[in-house]
Amino acid sequence: MCGIAGIWNFSGNPGETDMADVRRMIAVTAHRGPDGQGYHAVDSLALGHCRLSIIDPTDRGNQPMQSGDGLGLLSYNGEVYNFRELRKELTEQGASFSGDCDTEVVLNALRIWGVERAVLRFNGMFAFAYYDMQEKVLWLARDRLGVKSLSVAQYENRLIFCSEDKGILALDSFPTEISARDVTLRLAAQASDGQSSLFRRIRRLPPGGCWKVSAAGVEESRFWDALESVDPERLEAGSRMKDDLPHQLETLLKSSIARHCISDAPLATACSGGIDSGLVTAMSKSALQDYHGYVMDPDVGVNEVEAAQRTGRKSGVEIRRVAENRDKYLRNLPKSIYHVENDTHFVSTPSLFAMSEQCRADGVKVLLTGEGADELFGGYNWHHNSARLWRKLDPPRSLLLTRSQRKKLLKQLRQAPFTTSLRIGIQDSRNAVTLALSPDRIILQEKILERLAPVRNHQARVFAARGLLDIYSHLQSLLHRHDRISMASSVELRVPFIENDIIDFALHLHPDFKYRKKTSKWLLRTVARNYLPEENIRAPKIGFAITTSYTRGCEVLLSNGFLRDVMRWSDAETEYVTQMASQDVNAHVRLIGMEILVRLYCEGETPDAIGEKLIGMQHDSGQ
Repeated sequence: MCGIAGIWNFSGNPGETDMADVRRMIAVTAHRGPDGQGYHAVDSLALGHCRLSIIDPTDRGNQPMQSGDGLGLLSYNGEVYNFRELRKELTEQGASFSGDCDTEVVLNALRIWGVERAVLRFNGMFAFAYYDMQEKVLWLARDRLGVKSLSVAQYENRLIFCSEDKGILALDSFPTEISARDVTLRLAAQASDGQSSLFRRIRRLPPGGCWKVSAAGVEESRFWDALESVDPERLEAGSRMKDDLPHQLETLLKSSIARHCISDAPLATACSGGIDSGLVTAMSKSALQDYHGYVMDPDVGVNEVEAAQRTGRKSGVEIRRVAENRDKYLRNLPKSIYHVENDTHFVSTPSLFAMSEQCRADGVKVLLTGEGADELFGGYNWHHNSARLWRKLDPPRSLLLTRSQRKKLLKQLRQAPFTTSLRIGIQDSRNAVTLALSPDRIILQEKILERLAPVRNHQARVFAARGLLDIYSHLQSLLHRHDRISMASSVELRVPFIENDIIDFALHLHPDFKYRKKTSKWLLRTVARNYLPEENIRAPKIGFAITTSYTRGCEVLLSNGFLRDVMRWSDAETEYVTQMASQDVNAHVRLIGMEILVRLYCEGETPDAIGEKLIGMQHDSGQ
């Protein structure tokens, strides 16, 4: 795992300012790659890289890496797990290799097969900048579901790109301005982090993005898209019972986890009491001899230590506790917000930061987690709750409806197809304003439902559609958070559930096997019975459970804060919002987080200073 940065100067050759700016971006994001740095300038491009050595830690893996013929230049972040198979095929086609890292395989694939063909063959997580010196073309690309990120900005006749927003914001020539619209979208829970940034002029390359940059400008495209990859007829045909589905999924998981365990650096797993991280922890046993798991151990609230240790005992894996308390949490909160570059509305983010820091202290460079399983295999309540909205349109209930009743109900449901849709109800007069904030989300919902029209059963169609929407929204926020937080501690976080064959299997797994007998993730739980304690399998989902009590009293930060300036609140409005934040948990978390973000990036306050201020507020309030 690494950090990349670069500038494409549309005016011509990069000057001293361009390379100085690239060095500045790498310096600001050096936590992503503390094991080495490299730079290269050619034609219109200034390119930089900082390296976290995981596979082949020798100098042969240093970047930017140039192809043997000198015509290809690569700065690459991530891991392509099928690099050994690709290397064998490339060798048969005449490619030569000097080292054992996947970077050299990726570079040769891009050079020999061409970018648009090569990216389709990559099975892993990646973001890269590849320059074709022969064609004078720069390619920027990101993996299928966006595990690895890439921020971009066009400003003053330059295309600036970096693994993180903060690298671009560090440039003296680039203004740091927070977008009030994007703040509003996040406060209204209408934005994900896959493509959006809270900072004006900064975008994020979309998942599956493949952009072509040349003197003529920027051509934006995608080499892969979740919705377009779904074959509705194949999904519909999957409704017939298949006895070998558990075996198929178990085989896919074993293969993916084995690939994700390839590392020349120490590796561990995150292990909560749930089945996703539990399966990853237990199934890694077939690929690894010496590894351990981590579980958070908060001093108040829900505690998953015992459930995680049950998994450890059954699988023979040591589970280490990472202690959490209020002061530690509050010190890590502003650090987390600085790295995530948003309000980090996930309450567990500072605890994930603490786990990553413990990994680094223990010498662990790679951490495996269970992210992606809920979105792909139907793990959230809103999946089946959304499907339940539509059950009146399926037999036998539909037989009780008149033709006009059915038409009216269908119209209403299409306006608000999912339980977490933006629309509150078709009669709500605020709909137009709500939709205007984020029309792309509604357009996407309509496209998903249209694409899945061949799935005849309405409940099954909506269940599958809700899962697809999560891939574009909820999952993007999770993956963005995990990339930023793990890399803040120079730890590579890997997600075995997000693997090409598993993604394809899950997208075409009929909802009958995702939700059955009032049980979510039914097929995944079936596989888990071979590896996990039954008590863990039957337990309700609680997620990465961290108490919200740690931040009670911290809403006082809003009363004399700076978010009010961004949102243009009056004194009375600020007082009202502060009071609301003290009473509503969701508003509390988001508003405090957004205030901290503004202080960090616009007012120049440090994470340490804000952390101590939060602790002082807690003590003053008697919490």
